[in-house]
Amino acid sequence: MGSTEPSVHGLITLALAILLVREEVFHARPSSTQEQADANTLAAWIAGSIQLWECAEDPAVPPRLVRHDPRKGRFRNDGRELHFFDGTPAMRRLAVQADELAAVIARLTRSAAGNGFPQGPGER
Repeated sequence: MGSTEPSVHGLITLALAILLVREEVFHARPSSTQEQADANTLAAWIAGSIQLWECAEDPAVPPRLVRHDPRKGRFRNDGRELHFFDGTPAMRRLAVQADELAAVIARLTRSAAGNGFPQGPGER
């Protein structure tokens, strides 16, 4: 896992991270009515792969590492909001470390099987 101290310049919004994964890994651009569902699914996948940060409305307040398990909630609004099933307040203004996202994208694109999807175990 990455650092527990985010670089001020190293965070990118989760919405931008979704677009980067969609374009770099799946070579797709949003163009269908499934766009929102796909964005929410990709947000969940990203949150399961790397650390999430929540940014405050006030830019003077440093970002906080999301301590709640994203699997105990559901992403909404194109991955811009994380709503928890247990009533924990929703999280907005989510971000990820750009270098962590780049590492995940590089790993996936190296293992792509020609169709934009990672290969399964034992496939090369």
